[in-house]
Amino acid sequence: MSTPVTPELERRFLALPSASSKLGIGLAALGCAGLGAGVFGLWLARDPIAGSGWALLGGAIAAAIGFGLWLREAPPVRVGARGITVGEPGEAQCLPWCDIQRIHVQGAELRIETVRGPQQVSLVAHGRAAARIVAEAAQRIGARLDLSPRAHERLPALSEKDGDVVPAGRLQLAGRKCLASGASITFESDARLCDQCAALYHRDHVPAECKSCGRALSGSAGARAVAS
Repeated sequence: MSTPVTPELERRFLALPSASSKLGIGLAALGCAGLGAGVFGLWLARDPIAGSGWALLGGAIAAAIGFGLWLREAPPVRVGARGITVGEPGEAQCLPWCDIQRIHVQGAELRIETVRGPQQVSLVAHGRAAARIVAEAAQRIGARLDLSPRAHERLPALSEKDGDVVPAGRLQLAGRKCLASGASITFESDARLCDQCAALYHRDHVPAECKSCGRALSGSAGARAVAS
């Protein structure tokens, strides 16, 4: 099992190209060529070229379909000490490990059950991201990992080269409360995170033991401040 990156970093996984995305790229390229031919034939050529209008229309349709298929590509997945983000940090919130209730395989997806609803990661497009999620979860919230030996066999072997190491996205603290006291976190400087599951505590109410994963915190040890 590979060693997790530091809390300030995480791994970013891009989806493997699917058949639909490859078709989309091809259609988009063909459409752009049709658009170029249509524009040239209608407005740039010395004399209008017959069929240029159809080329322009066909190119526009092909390009639209192609870009639509291309944009349907599975979003990137980021995995780190703070949790899991499906999508770019500016568009999607990080799902802390402490909020995960169960991780299991259903069909061709790794299903992540949370209080806010399920999150899915495709085993086909994101096999290595799924393997990283399972490896991190085994160390952080092992009791909530529900995978059979057969499901484990469907995951690729992990390598330190898998995923791009990038700065961790900022945690969304607005509206979150201390897990021990229920007090709202007003300032980031007051927030403390469990090193293991990223459970959130107010600095004045850090318990001796994490109420989410059971890690010994001993006041401030085992709980870290949120990096700005």
